[in-house]
Amino acid sequence: MSNYYLLIAVLLVLLVGAVRGYMKGFLRIAVWFAGLIAALFIVTKISPYVSDFLINNTTLYDKLKTNIITAYENRDENELPDTAAAGDAGEDEAIDAFGFPQLISDSLKTNNKSDIYEKLAVSLFKEYIAGYLSALSIKAGTFVGLFIVLAVTECVIILAIKILEKIPVLRTFNRLLGMAGGITLSLVIIWLFFIAAMMFFGNSLGSWIFAQVKASRFLTYLFNNNILFDLVR
Repeated sequence: MSNYYLLIAVLLVLLVGAVRGYMKGFLRIAVWFAGLIAALFIVTKISPYVSDFLINNTTLYDKLKTNIITAYENRDENELPDTAAAGDAGEDEAIDAFGFPQLISDSLKTNNKSDIYEKLAVSLFKEYIAGYLSALSIKAGTFVGLFIVLAVTECVIILAIKILEKIPVLRTFNRLLGMAGGITLSLVIIWLFFIAAMMFFGNSLGSWIFAQVKASRFLTYLFNNNILFDLVR
């Protein structure tokens, strides 16, 4: 019996994947994953154009820049210096004094260059800080806003799919495809496990796993037909 522990575990993983896929249906699983990936891809591609339009063709950028300058000028401990040249001495220290997270501080320091000043249409250091933060704010808002819109659209599609799932013929077909999808996902997990086992060559755990595989024709077949192996070797 001890020679079949891994075989039993693999079969259980496949069974769970099949049952979950059957219950959820292929369309629902596919839409959730594909929708998330598609949303991120689309937002990444569209967001720069939308944010650039907002920055260059609306008053939002100028209003944000003015508000940021005013806000920090009202804080004596973080007063923005009036240096006119990018990279002047003390500017890095001034950026650190704002207390931003390291990611933002490093970005401000890295982009404190004359060409960025021209792109932001600024000349003073304090205008650069306000302009960069304003542009970053608009880009972040655009990214999140577009993602929310696409996420809501995905939810509407899923609701439509639920309605379609109630049609008897489509429901059965959808669940059978879902079972196939669940088995496929389980196979990927199993193949990843087999690849992970390769980290234990010469180890007792690795020897046990390989012995289990060799003792079962089914496991041997799965191991020898691991399509993910080509990505490793």
